[in-house]
Amino acid sequence: MSNSKASNDGQNLERDVHLRYSVQSGQSSIHGDTLLEFQTQEAQSFAFYADKGEGKSGSGGPGTGKAVLYTPGQSCEVLGEGLKVRDPGDIQPVYAKTIKCKKGDLLIDCENGDVTIQARNINLHAQGGGQDGQFMVEACRLAQITAPDVRIQGEKILISAKNSANIISKGFFQLKYGFALAAADADMSYGVMSEVLKKATTISTPKLN
Repeated sequence: MSNSKASNDGQNLERDVHLRYSVQSGQSSIHGDTLLEFQTQEAQSFAFYADKGEGKSGSGGPGTGKAVLYTPGQSCEVLGEGLKVRDPGDIQPVYAKTIKCKKGDLLIDCENGDVTIQARNINLHAQGGGQDGQFMVEACRLAQITAPDVRIQGEKILISAKNSANIISKGFFQLKYGFALAAADADMSYGVMSEVLKKATTISTPKLN
């Protein structure tokens, strides 16, 4: 993780070695010059690195120094033992863990594993305005939602299927609309009403950003 390159600030390198751990400062790494790093005999490390200017918004700020935790095994946090358990239906937040990014993005990347989120309730909000506020979900094989009650609401809803589309109701099926337009692809392209249908329809595949 470190080499013998001199630190950019010109100060001496430090390293204090003990039986099961070491503490060092000033070493160069891919994350920047080391300000303070703890290493163990099991290859775990926790370090603070100097500002490299990556993604910096301007001069005069607090800088872009890094904090990096590395462990070859599991990193586990157990929190909130003393917090109250809310009654059913109580949506007042009681936070045991908060991750707040003042600027920049948040990335969770499992190269060879899965991501599992479990909770009594799960809320996802895209609160951006203007061109932001998008909620994007992509899957290579299957996207599935299973619940006793599923609702989709929006000003514009498009369902586009390149192969097949099926709507199956084993009970009551209700369909309400103000105006309906239905046409086969052949009618749109070759039928006598093709020009009228092309002008009347607003169906178009949305562009993903």
